[in-house]
Amino acid sequence: MRRLFSKPWLLPALMALVGLLFLYWGVIGRGVMNYVAAAILLFFAVRFVSSTSITSHPVSGIDEHVASGGVVVFWRPGCQFCARLIRELGAEDRRRPYWVNIWDDPEAAARLRPYNEGNETVPNVLTADEHFVAKDPESYDRAKSVIKSARAVG
Repeated sequence: MRRLFSKPWLLPALMALVGLLFLYWGVIGRGVMNYVAAAILLFFAVRFVSSTSITSHPVSGIDEHVASGGVVVFWRPGCQFCARLIRELGAEDRRRPYWVNIWDDPEAAARLRPYNEGNETVPNVLTADEHFVAKDPESYDRAKSVIKSARAVG
């Protein structure tokens, strides 16, 4: 299942497709609840579409990027906390971190576990000095600040 949803575009596309199917059923007269289901699915499809703009990088480049003053963000598609961080960063700052999709690369998940006592908690921000999980308003602000001041990928 993890490998199936490892591609960032798949989940929003699937939500949109099923949402449109529910919308169609509502139009042909199969009940008002189809409109509700369609609205919910289409809302979440749009909410997660920002994740499709993220380019995931291989685990092998993490140490080099961090050593040169960069920031690594471990993430996974479908994670609402990751999607929130991506949305809040904006288009320009999304290109700064070295994004590592833990569902696309088993080595990435293995690399993340020691930082979180064996868990794969994301979004996890890694710098040369620290690592932390963006999970509340304060840590989101901290993550955005760290990312804005870091060296961009490339």
